[in-house]
Amino acid sequence: MSENLFQNVISTHARPDRLHEILVHPENLPLWDEELIQVVPTITAKFQLTRQPPALNEHEDLSVTATADQIIYHSQGGRLAYDLVFSLATEATHTILTEELRVTSTGGLPLPLRLLAPIAQQAFAQKLHHLIALAESSREVLS
Repeated sequence: MSENLFQNVISTHARPDRLHEILVHPENLPLWDEELIQVVPTITAKFQLTRQPPALNEHEDLSVTATADQIIYHSQGGRLAYDLVFSLATEATHTILTEELRVTSTGGLPLPLRLLAPIAQQAFAQKLHHLIALAESSREVLS
């Protein structure tokens, strides 16, 4: 069972396929999440993430599930297990990107989830803006 912690929504001129291309490859995460210092692919089709301390999850294992209009990051192995769901929709000349954090386990959290939510939402929103800047640029990404 999971608990929806928060949702961020942003509109961009970036094409949905460009966002999808960036998101479906976790190797691109350090290009828009400055806390990540290492993303290592594993044999089991997962990725080991390492963040700069202090971080809620300094180390975690990430797997990705993707459809044409949704990418889900499944995180385990840190203090907070979660699914980060990115949904893509097209509206006229814009792409609407919705990011939703669904907590699946809270073992070892230093704060109650209700206190963590607004802090996490702000941090994730800032990273979302970095993602949009990357998607709207001509910078190369792994595809």
